[in-house]
Amino acid sequence: MESERIVPTMCHGCSYGGYNCGMLAHVKDGKFVRVEGNPHHPLNKGKLCAKGQAAVQWVYNEQRLKYPLIRAGEKGEGSFKRISWEEAMSVIAEKIKETKEEYGPEYIMLSKGQSSGWAGLHQFLWIRFMHALGSTSFSNWGPSVCYAPQLMYHKQLIGGPSYARPDYEHADLIVEWFTGGGTGGAARGGVETLDTNLRSIALKIIERVNKGARLIIINPQLIALGANGRVSRWLPVRPGTDGALALSMIHVIIRDKVYDKKFVSEWCEGFDKLSAHVKQYTPAWAEGITGIEAREIEELARDYATTPRACMRVSEAPQKQDLRSFAMAVPILMAITGHLDRPGGNAWFFPAARLGFSTLSNRISSKARERVLGGDTFYIKSSGRHSAFFRNVIEALISGKPYRPRTMLVFGSNPMSTARNPALIAEALKKVDFTVVVDVSKTPTSRYADIVLPAATRYECYGQPGIWENHLTMSHKVIDPLWEARDELEVTLDLASRLGMGKDFWNGDHRAMVADFLKPAGVTLEQLEQSALEGIYLPRTEWMDRRERYEELFKELPDGKIQLYNTVLEKEGFEPLPTYVGETEDPLSAPELSNEYPLMFTDEHSAYINHHSWMRDIPWLREIRKHAFVKINPATAKKYGIDDGDWVDIVSPHGRMKAVAILFEAIRPDTLMSQHGWWQGCDALDLKETPPLQEGTNPNVLYDWDNRDLITGDITKNTMVRIQRGAPPEEVLPVREGL
Repeated sequence: MESERIVPTMCHGCSYGGYNCGMLAHVKDGKFVRVEGNPHHPLNKGKLCAKGQAAVQWVYNEQRLKYPLIRAGEKGEGSFKRISWEEAMSVIAEKIKETKEEYGPEYIMLSKGQSSGWAGLHQFLWIRFMHALGSTSFSNWGPSVCYAPQLMYHKQLIGGPSYARPDYEHADLIVEWFTGGGTGGAARGGVETLDTNLRSIALKIIERVNKGARLIIINPQLIALGANGRVSRWLPVRPGTDGALALSMIHVIIRDKVYDKKFVSEWCEGFDKLSAHVKQYTPAWAEGITGIEAREIEELARDYATTPRACMRVSEAPQKQDLRSFAMAVPILMAITGHLDRPGGNAWFFPAARLGFSTLSNRISSKARERVLGGDTFYIKSSGRHSAFFRNVIEALISGKPYRPRTMLVFGSNPMSTARNPALIAEALKKVDFTVVVDVSKTPTSRYADIVLPAATRYECYGQPGIWENHLTMSHKVIDPLWEARDELEVTLDLASRLGMGKDFWNGDHRAMVADFLKPAGVTLEQLEQSALEGIYLPRTEWMDRRERYEELFKELPDGKIQLYNTVLEKEGFEPLPTYVGETEDPLSAPELSNEYPLMFTDEHSAYINHHSWMRDIPWLREIRKHAFVKINPATAKKYGIDDGDWVDIVSPHGRMKAVAILFEAIRPDTLMSQHGWWQGCDALDLKETPPLQEGTNPNVLYDWDNRDLITGDITKNTMVRIQRGAPPEEVLPVREGL
């Protein structure tokens, strides 16, 4: 009998690739038996959220994909039969070869989700794989919704390589703007850096509030972060009107001359034009739109401007049709107050080293880059045409214009449950000649695949390094993969070798690949393995800790200055200043809809018990929240005859979803808030799978695919609805694995 051994590794909960919370996995007699937080890990310092605590159930979940499958019915039916890995890989390799020879490399597409993280080993490998094929058709679903559209505006206005994120550890005032759904932690990457864990933010904020910092929450609901007296001020903004609030704050700051005159004079261009422009956006005007009293707006603006160390984070608010006004106004607020790259403000944080290896981008010609789907838009052009825009991918699959990708590889992505308009997604997926889905779970998206491959969990995989600030560490294999699951990285290396590209892929040697990935840090794989418990602390660089690095950070901007009046956008034919437009489906802009749809609806993202459309099949986590839900103010519930725990129907001009009502006092009476990602059943609790389409538990059926931001195509998550008591959704049979 084996004595219990402990394997230091990292959690799977927020992503299974890159840097996450440290974990100590206990193994006894070859079985993964329990976990605890790693006290030596600087991010979580021994703590684990519910997802981390449920790691053992995640690994041994009987609902996992277990074997390679090949489609045995029509696409969408979910009928498959079991095949061998050799047969599956042979078929996939042959289809890729045929597509490249018959149509060209750009007709081969690889799509990934957030589950594997961003800018980590998985992303480097998959981009390299596509470039080695000669294809530019690499696409992310998640970032095209939340992270990247707002980032485009952010960089156009204030520069920098990424978002200027909050320096919580030194802040005296923290503004959390529509962040974190019900938990107050960043449910997505949002405006965090690519190497920051998604759930540790709330801990940082609470620690700082306990030391005296003031917390302001701008959100239709009061999130848990503000509970127990932590919040100084809660402003329940009406969904979709954040741009009006931000613009009125700029108005007050300029009108009252509480902006940072020295910073504006030295580092900003277009202040006079901005000043004249925002005169129209008075707090009284904003009150009628946002539902926030003018007095509150005045106080908020002056408080933020006059507090020397004030920071701001926005997360879920960007998903709106009128993204442009909000996404331009927020960095302007940071800039005119001088809260940029200073202690306690919004600063650019850099790790001590950037891990990575060549993605073989030199193999892609400029002509090929021009063929990237969405590459004719300013949004994709401004980022270098490095990836295809998912919205354009879907529309190209349906219309065939400018071309229809023929073969698609989907790694850890479930757009049927996470994308707007799932019926449109289903139509697009049916158009693909050959689709491969690689996942841990039998997702609704996998129903449209020709081959489905079972992915190993993080605890069954070797060597995924990550760095946060100057702390370098790596996840370690806890047990061998169960059933016939395989590491996605090894699947990719195997496929590259079968396609004759082995020389570009370390001849299939996983360890050699990881060692290459670590080279920028000056650390060997063996050194990192020997430091499994504590990791390795790299020397901090002068650049990491210096602030006010304006010459370097603004150098890509015209004249090396912040563009309060954006000449680049102006040259492209867009408005150079943030102009409030609002949402199409809103009581002010569509009063004719108000009688039939009297309430506003939006959705929050994953909470600490799940991650987007994953993990609701885990008993410990599902016991905490058994059903898809909608939060409703008790006064509103009483008006419509709804009790706590009732199943209800939520109906918009575009669709109908079902959820269980939660009566919640800390939400605007005119607003309903649900959560996306619900579809999974949980066999252990006898909870059945629900449909991702109409009459299911998916809020994405309620939104209009065409209500999107003018420049980035960012699709709104705000609409008008009615609510009524209803019945539970119909059950859906899970994906069938025939023998």
